[in-house]
Amino acid sequence: MSKTLDIYNENAPQFVEQYDSVTFESVHQSWLEYWPQSGYKVLDIGAGSGRDSRWFVNQRCSVVAVEPCDNLRQLGKQNSPDSIQWFGDYLPDLVGVEALSRQFDLILLSAVWMHIPVEVRAASLKALSERLNAQGKIVITLRYGDFDDGREGYGVSIREIEKLANQVGLVICQQSGSDDVLQRNSVTWETVVLGQKN
Repeated sequence: MSKTLDIYNENAPQFVEQYDSVTFESVHQSWLEYWPQSGYKVLDIGAGSGRDSRWFVNQRCSVVAVEPCDNLRQLGKQNSPDSIQWFGDYLPDLVGVEALSRQFDLILLSAVWMHIPVEVRAASLKALSERLNAQGKIVITLRYGDFDDGREGYGVSIREIEKLANQVGLVICQQSGSDDVLQRNSVTWETVVLGQKN
């Protein structure tokens, strides 16, 4: 992960430009029915440029943004309203978020899961499930396709998510596939929405 963080740190302005070149609506269309409403508490994990966090604030949500890459977080913070709380946390620990003792209505992991080593994914999902309120949803986007710039990526699958979710009392509410909005032919995405078992 440190190698990947180094690449994000070294190229932070380019990543911010890339992320902000597409809209929240175009990236997250597939889970439209779960988009948060005014007053929702939202946790944005791997917030990057702050694009999604800013959209949530515009919907009058209360937003906590987590971005482990220092330079990305700094740029994201500069370009975002002060109402967003930023943390340099890492999964599965989320020390800063834990200290808030807050439950969330929506937790988003957009383009994050493929960077999380397989051996810490169970602990990561457990930590997220503990921050979710009873009616809350966790949205995870899964990237299929290798990196060509040195970033590390680990295999992802719906089956793995389903198995890990089961272990922490979560179920899949929706799953959907989509092409890459940055029009990279070698990359496709699946989005999984998780909720508490009834």
